[in-house]
Amino acid sequence: MFLQSSQPTLSQANLIDPLLAALSARPAAALLTTPTVHLFTAGPSPITPTQVPADFTEATFVGYAAAALTPIVGPVITPSFTCRAVFANVSFVAGAVVGSQNVLGYWVDDASTHFYLGEFFPAPVQIVNPGDFIDLAVLIGLPFRPMY
Repeated sequence: MFLQSSQPTLSQANLIDPLLAALSARPAAALLTTPTVHLFTAGPSPITPTQVPADFTEATFVGYAAAALTPIVGPVITPSFTCRAVFANVSFVAGAVVGSQNVLGYWVDDASTHFYLGEFFPAPVQIVNPGDFIDLAVLIGLPFRPMY
């Protein structure tokens, strides 16, 4: 099942503020340190900008491991008329599955220390059979006001 982030909640302290501060920094430093994508089976609703990784229950199906979000480089895209973004794609594939697990969404952090962003999927994704997968395009975007 292909899923794409659509309205993640961004952390003001760990993502938005450092991004804006970096605009005046020379030389520019990496804004996201070891970004890692995790799938969750339980988490806060709604997700707020002050979340921490410990607020989420990570998926545990066989074959699952949190994935490095690389590269978050390349061309800036315009996914809507009011947003510019960069993106990276990650895939999660179930191995030999025992039982089933409902994956509710994902979050991105820096190796389980600082929450960067997260969101719920439009509907839970049930991982039941070997080979079930989630192919996720994580968009990190900043809204803007179009000029007419």
